[in-house]
Amino acid sequence: MAKKLLILSLSLVVLLGISLFSVSNMAEAAGSKTFTVEQGGKWKVRIDFPTSANPKYHVHVYDPKGKQVGVENLDGTPSHGQTLSKVPNKVKTKIKEHPEYKKYKKKQEKLNEAAKKIKAKKLNLWKTADIIIAIGIVVAATATFFFPGDDIAAWGNFLRALT
Repeated sequence: MAKKLLILSLSLVVLLGISLFSVSNMAEAAGSKTFTVEQGGKWKVRIDFPTSANPKYHVHVYDPKGKQVGVENLDGTPSHGQTLSKVPNKVKTKIKEHPEYKKYKKKQEKLNEAAKKIKAKKLNLWKTADIIIAIGIVVAATATFFFPGDDIAAWGNFLRALT
């Protein structure tokens, strides 16, 4: 009985959360954020949001000519088999000091904390009820929806990749 009440409560939290978030926040959560830094020209930076294929925020860096010169997860690990090793240090410093980078780095840290909580609860991410609990943990930690709340399969894949 208590488990059913918990599942019902968390389902309600997820549904209320969906209704409280604006459409723009949900659209942003599904895509990426771009900004530029100036260092001998404009360097374009794109932060891609987590997906089930890569459950981490990661940054793509393009030189002033538009050529991609590096990709890296915001936790410093390689992404797409690349790092920021070819990006000049002055550019990397400006990127990492940018408010948008800092904002999403904090979200990544919160996502990592959520993954630890999910592991600690030993949830079975093949069960819908446990996926709903895990969604509640991720949303509470990051205040971000990565997928529509009713897309349990996408959430399940993402959560399994995250943990």
